[in-house]
Amino acid sequence: MQAKALRVAPTGIRAGTAIGLATLVAGLAIGGCGSVTPLADSGPPTIDQRANVPEALAAERRWLASWFKGTPVRIGQRPDGALTVEVPREFSFGPGRSSIEPALAAVLDKVAESLRRVPLAELTLLAAPDDRGGTSSLAVQRAAQVHRYLRSRGVAATRLGKPTATTATAVQLRLESADPL
Repeated sequence: MQAKALRVAPTGIRAGTAIGLATLVAGLAIGGCGSVTPLADSGPPTIDQRANVPEALAAERRWLASWFKGTPVRIGQRPDGALTVEVPREFSFGPGRSSIEPALAAVLDKVAESLRRVPLAELTLLAAPDDRGGTSSLAVQRAAQVHRYLRSRGVAATRLGKPTATTATAVQLRLESADPL
């Protein structure tokens, strides 16, 4: 386990961080996704639920941050209330490949769970980089793989934005209210 973590440790990221992320992935695989009470019921959305989407996204930010504390995964919240998730490229895909690495899969599993817990949110940004910071067809293929992965976890296509390429060095995801207030 540690040998793999050390193997994937990129320049500029401490080996301990890579080990922490590998440990996290192993813990998620062994312990499962856990059980958390949904923030909203599964019935039709009410006006009160619509008003609480920003609060629910803030709660999801805290929940996701607790899962990925001590890892290179960045969880944030924009001033407009949107929840952002960034996973460094080197933990997301192998060089020249579009298949999803286990660390990214662990993050996507939690994002899918967040989308189930906040039924009035959608993933409006779903962007992946290529190996050189460009917007090549590899970047689009990677973003499409992320889209397919989330669909395989039960997220409706209507709740997912179009897969796009990014010049950033990380997979970028943004969750926000599907229903403007």
